[in-house]
Amino acid sequence: MMRRINFFAKPKIQAKYVLITLILVLVTGLLSLYVMQTRIYHSEIAENLSTGEVQALIAEVRAGIYWVIGIVFIMSLIQAILFFHRLIGPVVALERILDLMIEGNFGGSVKLRKHDELKDLAEKIEKLGKRINEEIKQDKEKIAQIKQKIELLKEKLPPQEYEGLREKLNELLDYFKEKE
Repeated sequence: MMRRINFFAKPKIQAKYVLITLILVLVTGLLSLYVMQTRIYHSEIAENLSTGEVQALIAEVRAGIYWVIGIVFIMSLIQAILFFHRLIGPVVALERILDLMIEGNFGGSVKLRKHDELKDLAEKIEKLGKRINEEIKQDKEKIAQIKQKIELLKEKLPPQEYEGLREKLNELLDYFKEKE
């Protein structure tokens, strides 16, 4: 199993989504603060208190909400970094396997860690590679059979037709040789 060298496999993508998560947490916290403040100003409790007491109550509520926002912000930061690490790392591994497949190597396997995401997708990509390998093997066998049959027809076909068939067959064989 390959160990990841960097905790941030794709720093731009990870930073983008961590930042979006943190902005959402911050906006939610600030909206909560605004709602609490507005509710206190317009509540029946505020009618029975002096302006100074209402201001003191709001200051205390605000201080408490700032603490909550800070704690939730830090927890969300940690959770987002860990989540995107477990998501982006497998994406990088899958990209490597797909690059190998593009080059014609279909037998690779995807090694993911115990807590990584996208294991189902990795499994399907592995199955696809194995299936393509099986198809290539079957095609090679069919081509070998065709080659034998063409050799048997050598005496029965005009030389030009025989050479044309051999050239087409050799083109196919060259294609498979490139993929090996």
